Amino acid sequence: MNYNEFLEYIEENLLEVYRDYEAEHMKLSETEADDFISKCSLKIQKVVKNNGIVLDAVCIHKENENISPNIYLKPYYDSYEMGKPLELIMEDIIHRYKEEMNNNNIEYVDISDYKNIGSNLVVRVVNYEMNKDLLKSCPHKRYLDVAITFRYIFDVNEVGIASALITNKEFDKWGVGVEEIYEKALFNTMQKYPWNIMSITDMITDLYREKMHGFGGDISNILGDVTQDVNMYILTNTDKAYGATCMLYDNVISNFAKVKNANVYVLPSSVHEVMLVPEYEGLDPVFLHTLLSEGNKSSVGLIDLLSDSIYYFDRMMDRLIIAPM
Repeated sequence: MNYNEFLEYIEENLLEVYRDYEAEHMKLSETEADDFISKCSLKIQKVVKNNGIVLDAVCIHKENENISPNIYLKPYYDSYEMGKPLELIMEDIIHRYKEEMNNNNIEYVDISDYKNIGSNLVVRVVNYEMNKDLLKSCPHKRYLDVAITFRYIFDVNEVGIASALITNKEFDKWGVGVEEIYEKALFNTMQKYPWNIMSITDMITDLYREKMHGFGGDISNILGDVTQDVNMYILTNTDKAYGATCMLYDNVISNFAKVKNANVYVLPSSVHEVMLVPEYEGLDPVFLHTLLSEGNKSSVGLIDLLSDSIYYFDRMMDRLIIAPM
């Protein structure tokens, strides 16, 4: 069964599995189970994600419910190719759907009315070139070689962040300018997701300490001198999700530069964080550019890629620019 056949099979059979699941767990009669499933509909839709990636997702809608989660299907097909039976895969999809619905505290909000936006409007940064088609349909602000977009946060729970991209459909009804919503969204983002800077040394130490927990021994003896000369820092938010926005925060990079008494190279390593590298004597920006490019190729998934350019904060200019090579 190829991938398209797998999608067709899920579309044709998943509701029947859902019916049997509810009948068993809710102790429904045949008639009650049939009535329950008659109020449900299912569709498989293509969802455009960051950097133009398109994913197939199944969505189950029940009567009188405004919101239903997208369950992305490619990981389940990978399980099928590894030999997992289709019946178990469909049960896993139903379990995931039930889990997300149980964690769902989302209330419907008409985001086309600007009065409803409140403090839930936030910024995200995305690669400009890779999202050109998407950016035609939504308000955005250019910054260096990335674009700043706007999202409405509906809910944050154990599963993740439920949000919606603000499109031209909503923006055109608001009657405000991009700069106004940028200022509002940036302020909200700084309040909701405070910045955090950690040295690479501390990050590696914490990682090893967590992995070696219970084994005893001095962590410094395990690491030796591996991290002694590393002079790089990670800037992200306290949630470590979409933390590259922190490079937009007021005075964060400029204050870091003051503390380090140096200009700073900024490596946009993913949408979730950027690396800060103080410019000391002998530092080669070409090496940093190669480091970023190779990291993007080998470690960063396409959906999280932000930029292959490195940035430079000049204390005299007091602004961030794309670093000249």
